[in-house]
Amino acid sequence: MKKVVLSIMTSAMILTGCATTDTGVNSAVNTATNVGMSIFKTAVDHQCRSQLNSYNAYKTITMLMTETQKSSLENKVCGCVSEKAPQSVNMMEIGQAVIDEKARVHIATNAVTKTLNACVSEFATGL
Repeated sequence: MKKVVLSIMTSAMILTGCATTDTGVNSAVNTATNVGMSIFKTAVDHQCRSQLNSYNAYKTITMLMTETQKSSLENKVCGCVSEKAPQSVNMMEIGQAVIDEKARVHIATNAVTKTLNACVSEFATGL
């Protein structure tokens, strides 16, 4: 997990650095914010998949699905969670999540817990 997060963080820094044309302070802040958000969303996605697959309701819903259908539903639900989770944390928590792995796991877990049920309900009702 550490290697994946480190490689994602490095890639994000390189790519956002290449895409940045403004050399001002605002540009650096925006780049750091984007990198932090990217790292946070990756942690949230990982945590979402872990929590989702441990939910009894999800297991019941997907019991008769093919692997392709189950994967599609998981991608939709965790995509929803990844988009909504940042709304439940502040920038200080995002900064902590980037720096400290234990904080990242804790903050991502809390954000996923707050948003997972809403996203499962949103997509499960359409089945």
